[in-house]
Amino acid sequence: MIESQTVRMAMSNHPVVTMKLASTSDELMQCYMLRAAVYMGEQHCPYHEEYDGNDYTASHIIVYVDGEPAASLRVRWFATFIKLERAVVLKRYRSMGLFLPLLRWAIELGRKKGYTKAYLHGQRRLWPIFERGGFYKVDVKPFHFSDHEYGAYACDIEVDEKTRPTVVTDPMVLNRPEDQLDMPGILEQSMDRGASNPHAEWTERRAN
Repeated sequence: MIESQTVRMAMSNHPVVTMKLASTSDELMQCYMLRAAVYMGEQHCPYHEEYDGNDYTASHIIVYVDGEPAASLRVRWFATFIKLERAVVLKRYRSMGLFLPLLRWAIELGRKKGYTKAYLHGQRRLWPIFERGGFYKVDVKPFHFSDHEYGAYACDIEVDEKTRPTVVTDPMVLNRPEDQLDMPGILEQSMDRGASNPHAEWTERRAN
């Protein structure tokens, strides 16, 4: 469940794990660093294939272990589904079971935004993990890119129609940060001031 910007996993005798939407340039750089370490460093993925031109049109989730960047995931938003991509966990944190909670956090973000399906491309070695996490194969035919074999997986997301964002949702709710639609945002605090700023009349500019 998403709470404010972070979710903390209670793990006895383990460090504090925090998951949040990357919302600063520094947090985005940390996501890119994690992907470089795993995909380029371990899996020898070429740079131009890893950084494929989709990063600035996507959302990124960052995971911290005691404040240190440990894992990340990219979410792209299509018309009827979310696509989960570039999920990585730094090698020294892989014994902590972060992968499935990271997927679930992303799915919960999609649910709050009204999406009813999540979709991903999973490497063959990870197929059992996706299936344990509630995903099912979309197509039995595997495919290949960046030197790995992949399968297409999806899962259904149960959405509460009463809270699903629509064009008739309270405008101030839709102004809230992407991962905090259920929390009052900074612009709602400005409502106390009212419409105090005088509005200059529109003047049409005409070219000579």
